[in-house]
Amino acid sequence: MRDEQNKKSKPQKKTAVRLLKWGLAVIIVLIVLVFLLIPVVVSSETGRRVILSKVNKSVGGRTDFADLSMGWTKGIRITDLSFNDDAGWAQVQVAQIVTKPNYGSLILGNLSFGKTTIDQPEINLNLKNKPVAEPESPGEQQSIPMEIVPATLIINVVVNDGNLKVTDSKDRTVEVSQINSSFNIRPPGQQSLLEADMIIADTNSKINASAQVTPGSKTGWSLKGTSGDFSVEIDGLNLATLAPILELAKVDLQAQGVVSANITSAVIDGRLENLTANVKATNLDVTGSALKGDKLHTNNLDAEVKMSQKGQAINIDQLRFRSDWAQAEAAGTVPTTFKSLNDILQPDSNYNLKGNFNCDVAAILSQMPKTIGLKEGMLVNSGRLSGSVSTFTAAGKATISGQASLTDLAGTVDGKKLAISEPVAVAVEITGRKDRINFDKANVTAAFAKINAGGSLEQINYDGQVDLAKLQAELGQFVNIGPYQMAGQLSGKGQVSVKDDKIAAVGSSTVKELRLSSKEGITASEPAADISFNINYDKKSNDLAIGSLNANTSLGQVNLKDAVVPLGKEAAKPVKLLCSAQKINLEKLQPFLVLFASFPKDMQLAGVAESVLSVTSEKDTYRIFTDSTKIANFKLASPNKEPFQQTEVQLMLDAEVNPGQKAINVKNLELLSPQIKIKKGQFNKTDKEGKTTLQGQANLEYDWSGVSSFVSAFLPQGLEMAGQRKDTISFSSEYPVGHTDQLMANLSSKAKIGFEKANYLGLNFSPTEVDIQIRNGLLDIAPFSSSVNNGQVSFAGRADFKQKPTILKTPGPIDVAKNIQINKETAEKLLMYVNPIFANAVNVSGLANFNCQKLSIPLAANAQKDIEVIGTISVSKLQLQASDLLGQILSVVGGGAQGEVITIHPTNFALQNGFLRYDDMQVDVGNNPINFKGVIGLDQSLDMMVTLPYTASGRTVRVGSQTEGNRITLPLKGTITKPKLDTAKLLEQQIQQQLEEQIRKGLEGIFR
Repeated sequence: MRDEQNKKSKPQKKTAVRLLKWGLAVIIVLIVLVFLLIPVVVSSETGRRVILSKVNKSVGGRTDFADLSMGWTKGIRITDLSFNDDAGWAQVQVAQIVTKPNYGSLILGNLSFGKTTIDQPEINLNLKNKPVAEPESPGEQQSIPMEIVPATLIINVVVNDGNLKVTDSKDRTVEVSQINSSFNIRPPGQQSLLEADMIIADTNSKINASAQVTPGSKTGWSLKGTSGDFSVEIDGLNLATLAPILELAKVDLQAQGVVSANITSAVIDGRLENLTANVKATNLDVTGSALKGDKLHTNNLDAEVKMSQKGQAINIDQLRFRSDWAQAEAAGTVPTTFKSLNDILQPDSNYNLKGNFNCDVAAILSQMPKTIGLKEGMLVNSGRLSGSVSTFTAAGKATISGQASLTDLAGTVDGKKLAISEPVAVAVEITGRKDRINFDKANVTAAFAKINAGGSLEQINYDGQVDLAKLQAELGQFVNIGPYQMAGQLSGKGQVSVKDDKIAAVGSSTVKELRLSSKEGITASEPAADISFNINYDKKSNDLAIGSLNANTSLGQVNLKDAVVPLGKEAAKPVKLLCSAQKINLEKLQPFLVLFASFPKDMQLAGVAESVLSVTSEKDTYRIFTDSTKIANFKLASPNKEPFQQTEVQLMLDAEVNPGQKAINVKNLELLSPQIKIKKGQFNKTDKEGKTTLQGQANLEYDWSGVSSFVSAFLPQGLEMAGQRKDTISFSSEYPVGHTDQLMANLSSKAKIGFEKANYLGLNFSPTEVDIQIRNGLLDIAPFSSSVNNGQVSFAGRADFKQKPTILKTPGPIDVAKNIQINKETAEKLLMYVNPIFANAVNVSGLANFNCQKLSIPLAANAQKDIEVIGTISVSKLQLQASDLLGQILSVVGGGAQGEVITIHPTNFALQNGFLRYDDMQVDVGNNPINFKGVIGLDQSLDMMVTLPYTASGRTVRVGSQTEGNRITLPLKGTITKPKLDTAKLLEQQIQQQLEEQIRKGLEGIFR
């Protein structure tokens, strides 16, 4: 039975094995077919269209090629490849590209394309048609984390008979032809080769470069660990032809001239060895943004270098530089680093060096006045900077000796001759014995300074004196060293120590009789200031550690202790400053604030300040913090104003500043004093996407009786306010970066201003609240009314800060004043400009009304003549005594205004261009009408006519009664404070009127 079952199972097993074999065979056949068909598909017209479709969808232009063929052994060949970008600025034509990629290496992640040959590539770039790239918004940039998989770069590219043509935005064209190059880039540890030859077509200038380098297998593609050799040869290159290429590379440099060069060198483990270079140029002109518009020129330039390095020594066989304005030569053996300076000063050392230089200062300054900072309009016609350096061994010690001097510096400015009175000389002598290096001499001498130094390398002692007035008189003739005139004596002494990578300095300085003056005649002085310091510079961490810095002056004392100041972005430590100030005399500080901080010259400042301020940093942001700044007996006063005085002022500040981004963030600002409190003050300023954004807010508590004197310089003269206030102010503005003049035009703010009482020009205001809003530069003063002198004042206004000049206007007709009781002060300071009868009047009383049809007040300073007011004014129940003008008018016929009730009828007037005009203002003195007509100037001038209540026949005119004969009209001259009625005209008018009357009567008799 079992045998039968075994017989049945054997055929089934054979069938399964047979099926498996056939299945594997089919799969293998399919794989082989796919493998064989891929080149066929890729090389077909269908494959060409598919590839071009994919490529053209991913590039900003159109790509095409005539033929593409692929073979597993022959590689890939593309013929007649072309590309034209959509903007029309880039065109590429390639006759043929042949490459034999290593498919296995590509699958494993290694970029190995085998040998790639590019035949007759032609590239044509027209920068005039290149689209301007839009910068990405910082807010749109996102950091996407990804894992970088290292790949081995293997490239072997040969370019045959290439051509590059570039046309810049000014239609200048350069063509580089006959480009033949070979790049064979191998993995680190293997030798890579580079060869390139080309010709600048217009001038047939030839450029050849070649290199054979082997990067270290451990260090990779970096200079360290790399060995090989390279050479560059340039024959007659016209620099002007490179302008389009420089524009393409976005290099702001313009150069002219013809340059030839031959440079060869070997590199061993990252060090240049056996360097030979020869560079010659003729008619060389170089300019660019770095030279601030200056142009450096030389007819001839010749530089030759031949040097080699061995160990820690550099052998200079020849170092020579010559141009029209400078020559320099050097030869000898020097150490590679400063650390090996000790070796050159050993008695048995083989180091030696001799060199010299000579420079025509006048030639350089005339070509580069802006770069060097020469005064505008100055011509330097002589001056020479020369020097030498040498090393030698004598009497058992090695010596380095060097000297430099600036002589015969002279010139003219505006026809005035200038010259330094004495040469500026520097002399250095360094000697060495065994392990000790001494600075026997390090001196600087000039008419304005003497500095002497000496000592060992570990500790150098120095002392010096500088006459600041002579410094400015000598060098300030030629170079702009500041906007201020200087005088005083500066002296200092101390020690500088050098050990390993650290430099320490300890010393003191004294300034006596310091005096600084501006062109405007502002002067600040300091009789004596003593400064002591202890600082350390660490080269490795690139920071300055300030152990102590103390300044004792007549202004007060400032101390800095245990501070750290990084000297670069790569510094290891952040900023750390803790500054304390004691007994700062604000009265003595005030002249310096006027000179440097635009503090008002006529404003007095007094008090004694003390503060502890800290500055720390995190990345590029600095934090400024103080919670212990106090000013005792603070006083601030403006001329003819009550001073603002506080027994103590406290300041607390927490702010962040980012200079690179020009950002300021005041997190908290608090100012506390008996009469002013600023709490929860916040302020933020940022620059982003070409816009500056400002935002701020604060809670204010203040007493107007104290604040009025503090802000008196910014308020109308004579305005006095009183009352306790608690207000909140907020503001924001956004404007183009750098255009602070547009801050107000884009300002938005909201505040409420008020007082319990106020007095202005005799107007006594009751409690008043005013809502003020600014929306995107549009100021709105909400309508408000206030009880004033038992009457009512109303006002509303609007101003658009986008308009220049900015004008405050009323929205429409307003009854500004209703039944305001007038007094002597309102008469003298307001109504006198309406009618001169109020000049020098006493015991004034009455009710005034003013309806304003139009009001326009420029908000700019000194714009009095641009004020425009059109309206109607009237005064009732007016009584006054001792009015000069009324006395003159009524005395004509022996009358007077004593006890009379005066009425000024509603009168239309216009104030324009600094003059107030009206055609008829009737003033009733009792029952006698007086009429005024003419012009009153804000400069107090008068040009008016006054019609008296009398006729030439001597009759008195009464209000409401008919008048026979003409009333007397007289000119009114003088000023509003001293009006003068021209009574001399009275007799003329009477004679003329009598003559006219007699003629009239005679004619009537004739014709009866």
